[in-house]
Amino acid sequence: MILNDLLGHILLRTEMMTAGSNAFTADEVAGWPEGTLDFFVWQRLLSPGTPAQQVVCDGCEEGCFMPVEVPPAETPLSTAPFIICNQRDDIGRVRVDPDRLKRWGVDPVLLSRLISKLLGLDQTPQELVRRRLWFLGRANLPGGSPEVFLARGLSWTDAGEIFGHNRDLRESSSPLIFAPGKSSNGFLPKATLVSLDRLLSIRKDQLALDLEAINRVIATKSKTESFTGNVFQKTGQFWTISYDGRTLRLKDSKGLQFLHFLLAHPGEEFHAQRLLAEVEGNASGHGDTSTTMERQFLNDGLNVSSLGDAGPVLDDQARKAYKQRLDDLAAELEEAREFNEYERAERFEGEMEALTKELAAAYGLGGRPRKLADPDEKARKTISKAIGRALKHIKENDENLWRHLQNALSLGLFPTYKPHPPVIWII
Repeated sequence: MILNDLLGHILLRTEMMTAGSNAFTADEVAGWPEGTLDFFVWQRLLSPGTPAQQVVCDGCEEGCFMPVEVPPAETPLSTAPFIICNQRDDIGRVRVDPDRLKRWGVDPVLLSRLISKLLGLDQTPQELVRRRLWFLGRANLPGGSPEVFLARGLSWTDAGEIFGHNRDLRESSSPLIFAPGKSSNGFLPKATLVSLDRLLSIRKDQLALDLEAINRVIATKSKTESFTGNVFQKTGQFWTISYDGRTLRLKDSKGLQFLHFLLAHPGEEFHAQRLLAEVEGNASGHGDTSTTMERQFLNDGLNVSSLGDAGPVLDDQARKAYKQRLDDLAAELEEAREFNEYERAERFEGEMEALTKELAAAYGLGGRPRKLADPDEKARKTISKAIGRALKHIKENDENLWRHLQNALSLGLFPTYKPHPPVIWII
């Protein structure tokens, strides 16, 4: 077993999730070449850890992994650790050499300092997420001066939440991220991700980083991005959507058509009926004079529908009855809580919540009552629901794009797409 193989094994252990599972036991390191353990301790990749509480029992040939008993220091008997062998009746206690309980752990904090030193950075790494993310500084490389991070656990189930939402990573233009294990699953599209097992090696009895390989990775990333734009285009029954270097294909839907129109007109507000007419008109191919005049009226904020409406969803009498019932429920809820009648209080809370939702559905912005068969309201709901479904599908495939659209879209009576900073789309 050569040193570089062991180095890769150590880096793999750094990715272990459970505390203590990344430690090397005395039994493991006993098979290493002489002086190897001292070398990795001297390089500060490994450091002594807490003693093991279980070892393989030597009492029989079963190779059982058994808990170790350590007598109190003040006991008059021998203080040597032992195992109770339950496989043989003629042994009982099996003495354990204390040296077998020694362990050496992989400390990611020490690893962050090591990488920082090899990059020539003179600042102490800053721990951004406990034992998961460190900011090492800004490196001076031939390919640029990226901000450098060490990230642990990019393949864990919570990685998207931990790293994709991290402010320091989001605001870094093109971070260089070293990782002991696997790279991310698309939640860090702007980052240049490099696996340490490809770059860290032992040369002339010293740990070294392959800086040329790092520069090649950065150059490849830049070249790829230079040919990759933000795309929102339809071919046949599918949309091809590319954002920040990640591409997905989604089946055609009305929600994607609404998004396409808004992205093609960044910063512009469109009345809901105008947007509905534009998309449905494009889809059906209609373009007569009446449709053109209707679009002009809608763009000016005028309602040209001849359907009228059937009055408000809730009339004044019903609205007053709802509010009176809410006041009564609030008083009864307070009384139930005072007498610790939890089931009764829970029932009142449920009814209050239902009534509140009914009132919210019946009134729009500024407390204005919504109307039954209101064309504006119908258009608003149609667009909001369709775009909502489209965003759900986008989130399942690219959370970074979903987050951008959530922040840039404003849905309501006048839908609009206002990205900040501006984003250029190939439409």
